[in-house]
Amino acid sequence: MLYGRDTETAALADRLARAREGHGSALVVRGEAGIGKSSLAAAAAETAADFTVLRCTGVESEHSWSFAGLQALLLPLTGHLESIPEHHACVLSRTLGLEAVPDKAAPPGDLRFTVGLAALSLLAAAAADRPVLCVVDDAHWLDPDSAAVLLFIAKRLAAEPVAMVLAVRDGYAPDFPTPGLDEMRLGPLDDASAGALVSARLAGLPADARARVLRTAEGNPLALLELPAAEPDTRSAVDWTGARSTTTRLTQVFGDRIDRLPEATRTLLLLIAADETADPALVLDAAAKLGARLTDLAPAEADDLVRFQGGRFAFGHPLIRSAAYRGAPVYRRLEAHQVMADVMDPDDHRRPFHLAAAATGPDETIAAALEASAECASTCGGHGVEYATFERAAAFTPEGPERGRRLLRAAEAAAAAGNGPKARELVFQIARATNDRAVLARATLTAAMVAAWDNDVRESYRLYMEAADHYTAAQPEAAGYPLFRAVELAWQAGDFSRAEVAAEHAQRLAIDHSAWVQDLAVATAGFNRSCAYTVTEAVESLRRLTAIHVGFGDAVSPENRAMIAWWQTLVGDIAAAEQTAAGAVRVARESGAAGALPRLLTLNALTEFHRGRWQDAEALAARAVELSVELGQRIGPVKARAYVLAPVAALRGDADLTRSLVEAAERDSPGNNLVPIDVATALLDFSLGRNEEALDRLAAHLDSHAPGDALGYVPVAVEAAVRAGEPGRTEKAFDWFAEWAAAGGQDHAAALVERCLGLLAAEADAGAHYEKAAGLHRAAELAGNAFPFEAARTDLLLGEWLRRARRVNEAKSRLRSAAAVFERLGAEPWTERVRRELRAAGDAGPVEAAPDLAARLTPQELQVVRLAAAGLSNREIGEHLYLSPRTAGYHLYKAYPKLGVASRTELAKLGL
Repeated sequence: MLYGRDTETAALADRLARAREGHGSALVVRGEAGIGKSSLAAAAAETAADFTVLRCTGVESEHSWSFAGLQALLLPLTGHLESIPEHHACVLSRTLGLEAVPDKAAPPGDLRFTVGLAALSLLAAAAADRPVLCVVDDAHWLDPDSAAVLLFIAKRLAAEPVAMVLAVRDGYAPDFPTPGLDEMRLGPLDDASAGALVSARLAGLPADARARVLRTAEGNPLALLELPAAEPDTRSAVDWTGARSTTTRLTQVFGDRIDRLPEATRTLLLLIAADETADPALVLDAAAKLGARLTDLAPAEADDLVRFQGGRFAFGHPLIRSAAYRGAPVYRRLEAHQVMADVMDPDDHRRPFHLAAAATGPDETIAAALEASAECASTCGGHGVEYATFERAAAFTPEGPERGRRLLRAAEAAAAAGNGPKARELVFQIARATNDRAVLARATLTAAMVAAWDNDVRESYRLYMEAADHYTAAQPEAAGYPLFRAVELAWQAGDFSRAEVAAEHAQRLAIDHSAWVQDLAVATAGFNRSCAYTVTEAVESLRRLTAIHVGFGDAVSPENRAMIAWWQTLVGDIAAAEQTAAGAVRVARESGAAGALPRLLTLNALTEFHRGRWQDAEALAARAVELSVELGQRIGPVKARAYVLAPVAALRGDADLTRSLVEAAERDSPGNNLVPIDVATALLDFSLGRNEEALDRLAAHLDSHAPGDALGYVPVAVEAAVRAGEPGRTEKAFDWFAEWAAAGGQDHAAALVERCLGLLAAEADAGAHYEKAAGLHRAAELAGNAFPFEAARTDLLLGEWLRRARRVNEAKSRLRSAAAVFERLGAEPWTERVRRELRAAGDAGPVEAAPDLAARLTPQELQVVRLAAAGLSNREIGEHLYLSPRTAGYHLYKAYPKLGVASRTELAKLGL
């Protein structure tokens, strides 16, 4: 019976009931040691007789074993491996240690997604027979790789008959952040419940001791039960008031109980605590070398400190393990680890860690063994354990070049695991450990990449240039890549002088890629309106680079495909950029390159935004935000909100949503002012007719940001300036935009130029420009390069001019065409503006738009429907979107009635 936990047990019972109905979820139970987390989870498991119950417990000493927790949880489900896709079964077979791992057999991409999706598939297969309950105790001690995968799964259980409970200790334990998951925080028992527990379990406790226990335990259930046992005579029990924490008090209580045991018993407890497997054969072999045997464990069993269950020794509470290990003298702990290593098989993956725990200084033999263990973790995709083990290997490496090399492997593995702060820390250690320029070059490249993740553009530029210097000294032919990246970073900062420095360096080296670096530097100068190069030269440079990289075909990485899509956007070829970005998203998903997905999704969303498919843009950008948060990429949410989500909300006139998105982007921005967060506010002002405010914001933006961001907003600035009566403020920007449009040769860009010329022209001449712009929009549409929102804005201006020219019927036609587009997009301020103009033209009829099927769906449903309409199965959709097949089917099932269809066949006919 649990005392004082009726609300909590009811909440868990409700989650189990929902899981039975196919609506899974995860719950994180937090609280101090002994507060009842494990008891609550165990009680839930006892009521889940119709569930398959899976359990694992994080163990401090297992923190270095890659996927140890996942193995413990999922091994009972190996009979379901035949029910999941073959590649998922292969990944899990390696991860769970069911088959030998061949060289370089790591799952592709980010292990959270590759292994996580395979594990989710296995849970879903098991849940097809009966619901599943996963109980993860002491989750804070899980190895990093298991933690990453289980958190991935926990966020994707909505449509699965699977419930997950993760118990996490607050205080005196590693942090275990769980963003996006429901949490239940257990507090102390109330006085009545605490009294009832003591009365039921310690009925013979004297009154004075009972009062003292109730006072000092402070409502902690384990303390209520264990503090009276601190002294054999409970009447003289120690008053623990003033101790640092309940965890400290309980550890001391358990330590005192262990200290009263015979020495041989304490030896056995120390050995059990020193090895995470608590393998009886291993423990007893080691114990024999230290003069202990199995019968010596009886006193500890009698005191309920340790028990034998599931073929393993197990402590009654994790704090007992801690007390048994940390309470032993240092020399005894070293001795225990050495004996463990002595009795282990030489190939046992745990042996290097026991040798390390027994060592007191650098030892190349131990360092080499740890390196071999790290290599093993690498082949399984265990990046989190890999970098920790390489770092430990470096710590045991004597002074010399080997230490720097092992630290480099640790830094690169930390970056692969997405742990930027750890990678930076390790790079700093490398600089102090070695003078090897080749090692320093690779280390600095890693640091530069991490700085770019945080959008620290100037620091990333500096580091890429530093890496190029190291390569120049060690491997000159390899200096091209960091120099190319340095130019790209200089571009983002809008600083041609830095780009020029990198280009000149490349020219001096005369390496194979010198021409690429020079072309990118020319593009940087031209797009930043440098006097050195024109925007026409910049466009030509990007075209050459694009052609070269596109020519590499499938060999181009997802990251470089993102770069190509950005170049295509900059030269105005949005249709090509859309194809490149969408294809890159597909490749990244298929290859497991999750780290590149947020940027690719944002680029794809940006092309959809430009093409007037705002619902698709929002769906892609929302997914970019979700993945960025999951991957820990700080700049991803900022860019998705600033470039797509906030501008769409602004053009729809949704002031509250625009404001919240802008505030979120500003809150998460690194603060270097390189992302145009304020543009959305300017677009909102413009949409709502606040032209002076819009002009002020956009003029500042045009002057201070890289033109790759600014180009698209020049036409808005021109119109705001004309309506504010200050057309001269955007004259230079418009000249630059017109030159860019001519260089790009795209009809839609030429249409925008003509529209601006109409705004700037005298009233009598404006109509001809508007009509020419409308014709160019039509030509772009026929060529498959339509921009509906921009075409509608042109129709609106043309309609207004036609009405003023008293050509009312023509005006009505143009205005109704514009209104239909604005209505479909949900751009209410623009629709209202057209309505006013139609009323002025004598047309007060309702504005109707063709039904926007996409607008009926949530972003997730839209993505699922698009893939289903393209012919993908639920399993394939799940792999593309990192969902289970059941969840993909759930979203599809919800979408059908919204679209008025009942099958995939009908879905394909909707033209989605």
